[in-house]
Parts: sequence; C-alpha cells; structure tokens
Amino acid sequence: MRLLINALGFQTAWWACIAGIGLGLEIQALLYCLVLAGLHLAFAAQPWAEAKLAAIALLSGVLADTLLQLLQVISFYGWALGPVSPFWLWMLWVLFAMTLNTSLAFLQKLPLWLSALAGLAFGPVTYYAGAKLGAASLDGSLLHLGALAVVWMIALPFLVFMAKQLFTPSKGHT
Repeated sequence: MRLLINALGFQTAWWACIAGIGLGLEIQALLYCLVLAGLHLAFAAQPWAEAKLAAIALLSGVLADTLLQLLQVISFYGWALGPVSPFWLWMLWVLFAMTLNTSLAFLQKLPLWLSALAGLAFGPVTYYAGAKLGAASLDGSLLHLGALAVVWMIALPFLVFMAKQLFTPSKGHT
C-alpha cells in the first residue's frame, strides 16, 4: 500500500505542478508538493537518508534543468529566480527522489545500465508531455529530445546509485 501511495503521490504532484502553471495555481501546487514531501519524511524509515537523497536530486536537477534552459533546449514557465529552473520543477526533483526508495526501489536491484535506458526513454517523454500541457516550451526536434535523453540517461542511474548507497547498510553493520 505504501508503494502505491508513494507512486500516486508523485503522479498527483506532477499533474498539480503542470496544471498549476496553466491554471494560475502554481503556489497551491508548490504547497501540495511541500506537504507530500513532509508527509513522506514523517513516515520514512530513514528520514535523514531520504532528505540527503532529496537534496542530491534537487541540486542535480536544478543544475541539469537550468543548463537545458540556458542551452535553449527547453524553456520552463513558472516562478523562478532569474535563469534558474522554476520552483515547481525543484519540487518534482525532490519528490522524484522520494520514489527511489519506495515505489521505484526495484531500480536499485537492477543493473545501472537499465536505469540509463529507462532515463533515455522516459525522461524526454515526461518533458515533452509537460511542454504539450503548457508548463514549458520545447520544439520537439531530435536534437532537443536527444539532449533531454542524454541528461536523463545520466541522471536516473546517478540517482539510483545514490539511493542504493544511502539505503543499503554497509557491510560493517549487522
């Protein structure tokens, strides 16, 4: 049940953020995401590890999305600090990290190259869908979709690796 709630929580947050841009409900979407993150940490078995992974994902995601935006691969809409990616996207990176030890924990048991393939395939699809729903502008060229694919081909296995490092007990512990 916890896995289902985690997966649904992330999906509802994604939709709230994307719809929030078009409907003028961005602040409400951000608050919803903050509540979800807080609840996740409150019920997590290892809240500090979850918070560390969320911070790593946040930093990685802000850097990746800001770079994509500066390179004009994609242009995100929403409340932001100058050229940095918008706050709603920050929250999605945090919440995505919070799936890696719950609903997406199975990725930690697979070879990292499978996470790379999943990132390659699904990363661009998610950004493309968000752009089509009005949260960003993306021309959909093969070059731009390829850039998104490369970013996610690196980001997903990196985050899965970090999750595995943070949530797997070291051999020195019993």
